[in-house]
Amino acid sequence: MERPKNPPRGTADLLPAEAEYWRQLEQKATDFLRCAGFGEIRTPIFEQTEIFTRATGESSDIVSKEMYTFLDRSDRSLTLRPEGTAAVARAYLTSGLDRAPKPVRLFYLGAMFRYERSQKGRFRQFHQLGVEMLGLGRLQSRSGQDFEGIKLAWDLFAALGVKDLSLQLNCLGDKASKESFSIELRSFLEAHQAEICPDCQRRLVTNPIRALDCKDPKDSALYRASAPRPSAFLGGEMKSDFLDLLALLGRAQIPYVVDDFLVRGLDYYTGNVFEIKALENASLATQNTICAGGRYDELLELFAGPATPAFGWALGLERLLELLDLPVLLVGALPRAHLVDMGADFVALEQVLCSLKAEGYAVTVDYNVSESVNLSKVKDDCLKRGVSLLCVLGAELQRFELRAR
Repeated sequence: MERPKNPPRGTADLLPAEAEYWRQLEQKATDFLRCAGFGEIRTPIFEQTEIFTRATGESSDIVSKEMYTFLDRSDRSLTLRPEGTAAVARAYLTSGLDRAPKPVRLFYLGAMFRYERSQKGRFRQFHQLGVEMLGLGRLQSRSGQDFEGIKLAWDLFAALGVKDLSLQLNCLGDKASKESFSIELRSFLEAHQAEICPDCQRRLVTNPIRALDCKDPKDSALYRASAPRPSAFLGGEMKSDFLDLLALLGRAQIPYVVDDFLVRGLDYYTGNVFEIKALENASLATQNTICAGGRYDELLELFAGPATPAFGWALGLERLLELLDLPVLLVGALPRAHLVDMGADFVALEQVLCSLKAEGYAVTVDYNVSESVNLSKVKDDCLKRGVSLLCVLGAELQRFELRAR
């Protein structure tokens, strides 16, 4: 048999040292969300394909280019989840959460899958932490819910020690204003059809608003210079909600920038949308959006559910880890001890093992080791494995505090 090849392109193995960073990040983030009143939801890794095509839109890049879709043995079309919100919306309707007191505050954590070009901070199997708030409480407004969600993300980054962030906002409007804007934008794109990239020429037919998400610098410059803006088509209620949100952010002293051309790559967004970007981070380069989301008040109706005001966001853990001070992230992780058994009485050995665990150590054991073992080499090996305490138990117990030279 040949030696195994590397894992599939766009995926990676997490070895123990790196996995510990992930575990600590996941623990800190989920503890933070639980303290904020959010409950965890775990949805299947694959869903019926129509869950994603209906929610994200047939014209979106995710559906048209990036989904991992397959037929099972009963010829049912299934798709590995490319994002979390559609699956949560499905679970909300099928599990009875729609009958729970509102709002329903949920968070999820898990792997997502998109077939796209692998690069720094972007993988084909990637991991997201996301929150969803479905339904409004009796005293809650849409702008208040949006503010709660954005502040939650902002405070989470602060708690993790992430600095130098930029919050960007826009309002896409409701279904009616998006349709009016789409008609005007299609006329603009048709007038410039010979100048724009092939993707935008395709979007002109399928969904003109998607063109504003184009990453081609030439097209982006054209749109910002002369394309119509969503804000010109907002109805009074949408405009009022957006201004209320800006006022709440100002009151909380959260700095923001309004970007008229910020759109999200998923068709279910309506109303206020946002992105949080990492500033001046060379490791992420153009992949510097680390959190994004917004309102999706009409999504549940696409699944034959009731009209349900909703807001959510997701952040990518791979990109977030690029921004963190990893040694600081491990503060609070269990220190490691190693116990060498030189034929001690088993009861005494178990007592020492239990005592070390009670002291807060994660403990490994080498059983029945010869008394002639070279302890200097044992200490060196322990240091390489991140062990801070070596215990040797023979006729008596010896403890060695280990520090890197």
